[in-house]
Amino acid sequence: MAKLGSHKRPAVVRVQTMEQGERVLALCQEHGWQAVVGVEEDMPEDLTDLERLMNEKPAKPQPLRAPPKIGRNDYCPCGSGKKYKNCCAPPPEGTPAAT
Repeated sequence: MAKLGSHKRPAVVRVQTMEQGERVLALCQEHGWQAVVGVEEDMPEDLTDLERLMNEKPAKPQPLRAPPKIGRNDYCPCGSGKKYKNCCAPPPEGTPAAT
């Protein structure tokens, strides 16, 4: 499901006066939220989506993860189709590098 306040799922707000609607739109533009504001004088105000956006906690940043380890007998990530030990593995210490 899309995030509340985005283009795919705008916040829906109902107010009773035009001035309140303009204030709500200004607040949404400050924060970069998308909103649909309806001015309906005979209906009660509904600001629940706006309150949810204002009380929303920022998302936690994802922890950094190390890339998966490549074993000697795993296929090489370069895409050659060879085993890692025969393709891109560094030569063992003490032996000269093949060129």
